[in-house]
Amino acid sequence: MSKPPIVVIIGGGPAGMSCALWLHNYELHPIIIERERALGGMARRSPYPNEWLLGRAGESARENADAFRRHIAGLSVETWLAAQPRQLCRGPQGQFLLDVTLANAASPGVPSTRSLSAGAVVIATGTRFNSEEWITHVANARRMVEQGRLHVGPPWAGEPGLGPGSHVAIIGGGDNAFDVGRMLVEKGVRVTILMRSQMPRARPLMLGRLRKHESSGMARILAPRSVRKLEEFSSRVRLLLDHGDHVEADHVLLLLGYRPNSDEDWMAALALRQDGRGYLMVDGNMETSSPGVFAVGDVANPAHPCIATAIGTGTMAAREIGRRLRILAP
Repeated sequence: MSKPPIVVIIGGGPAGMSCALWLHNYELHPIIIERERALGGMARRSPYPNEWLLGRAGESARENADAFRRHIAGLSVETWLAAQPRQLCRGPQGQFLLDVTLANAASPGVPSTRSLSAGAVVIATGTRFNSEEWITHVANARRMVEQGRLHVGPPWAGEPGLGPGSHVAIIGGGDNAFDVGRMLVEKGVRVTILMRSQMPRARPLMLGRLRKHESSGMARILAPRSVRKLEEFSSRVRLLLDHGDHVEADHVLLLLGYRPNSDEDWMAALALRQDGRGYLMVDGNMETSSPGVFAVGDVANPAHPCIATAIGTGTMAAREIGRRLRILAP
């Protein structure tokens, strides 16, 4: 009896795990390659309630991710953790050849390398918080990160420890900026939102939820404003702005949206088509411009990124892969 075809899934967030589940049920051999030491992706870092996932009421995104991880572990889906793809190319018979570097628990600092041959590849690398350009160009920003005064992405604001009476300056004008700002205000934290544009990108619902706190002085919105420099000021941070004024805060939070993880060297040989922002372009089956290479989850979905769509796109890719490999397998 021949072995089931291998399908490599690069990325172990909700999209990758969903794809692995369906491929497993199709009696294929999914292998998840995850760079972190645990499955879950960005959802694993989020302490916020997820109000948008059917059947998981009352759970945070972190709890959603843990439930998915337990499901995958219960199926004994092959998973390589602390694993980083190094080279991906197409072999002479159309198969995909992948070299992977893995952390070596027995000899820390001495990684090992393994190679795979697969019938299809699924890219589920997700997104990262968009911050590097801002931190590079704003004076003293990197030092403030090292001191724990400047934070990147929403998760920090949802963790316990930020007491009432604190003041947080939020850089950004999208849904995350206004929604996180509202949640902080409801915990007794004063919030100032600094936007580079005159008008926010946030949906009216998110905007309205925060604006109702302006009259009490708990929320303030300054626009258009850009930060030129960060300075230490006693035990606080002083933000020097382009209009000559300044804001003093206990912490600064960058919420500048997301950037797709589509720029890694191991993808280069496939020359995958991307849109203007770097998201991988796919067809109705989540297949990229390179036949046999699929992209699922947020890395291919700039319009509606969330756990629900990640699960759905993982399913879509698996169905098409299952149809092809079950027919083509010997």
